[in-house]
Amino acid sequence: MKIELIVAIDKDKPLIQNLARFYVYDMSWHCGDLPGWEVPANGLYECADLSIYWVESSHHPFLIKVDHEIAGFALVNKTGSTPDVDWNMGEFFILGKFQGKGVGRRVAEHVFKKFPGVWEVMQMPKNLGAIEFWEKIIRNYTKGDFETTQKTIVIPKPHPMNVFKFVSPSSTL
Repeated sequence: MKIELIVAIDKDKPLIQNLARFYVYDMSWHCGDLPGWEVPANGLYECADLSIYWVESSHHPFLIKVDHEIAGFALVNKTGSTPDVDWNMGEFFILGKFQGKGVGRRVAEHVFKKFPGVWEVMQMPKNLGAIEFWEKIIRNYTKGDFETTQKTIVIPKPHPMNVFKFVSPSSTL
């Protein structure tokens, strides 16, 4: 299985925005009973506009491919919950047909190595599948050297988040 992490360019914006509908749908399995997570009247889930990833130099959009087929995306930014954070996994999504095959783990580890420094990875507290996924990945990647907390994040509006914080060492990538 050939896994690729490809820098997303301007023409990839609509593709990632379309994939984000599935990302939101997947999250609705866990968060659907929260206010604001009602099924849209037209049946099409929407994701926030992700255009900032192609505008801000502190944001890094990536497409994920498996054997040349679109498999998901990873969106990295510098928006942490505290000033000491260098990198934040803004959004991360692997399409269902590629889940449970090690794709997410391999991509996440590659991204962490690509951007050394202090990292945060956040999940909604009800998204237990994501929390379990990230805890396993981060525990393995850091050999258990990470922090986990729950805190209120203020952007775009105050909301609770589960936060994993760790350091990715410099690498030779």
